[in-house]
Amino acid sequence: MTEKETSTVGSNLGQILVLMGLILVYGGGSVFLCWELITDGKFAETGDVDDRIPLYIRFGIPTLLIGFGILFFTVLLQRIKAAKTDKYTDVQI
Repeated sequence: MTEKETSTVGSNLGQILVLMGLILVYGGGSVFLCWELITDGKFAETGDVDDRIPLYIRFGIPTLLIGFGILFFTVLLQRIKAAKTDKYTDVQI
């Protein structure tokens, strides 16, 4: 294995690990945030009207996060497909 192949493999592995970590952290955080917003966590515990989260926030933020997730994965899959047929992959300067 040449030095160029080694650095390419290391770079690809690093990118995959970073993406997986970001997906896990942001995905887990998004799920937790959405769950707390939709169930109105603090209001359910205390019953105090001041702890109530407005309806547009309770459903707007989860909708926004789901939309970003769908958009991210759609673009990611398109880029992966485009990379397979990229005619400029082997072009050198």
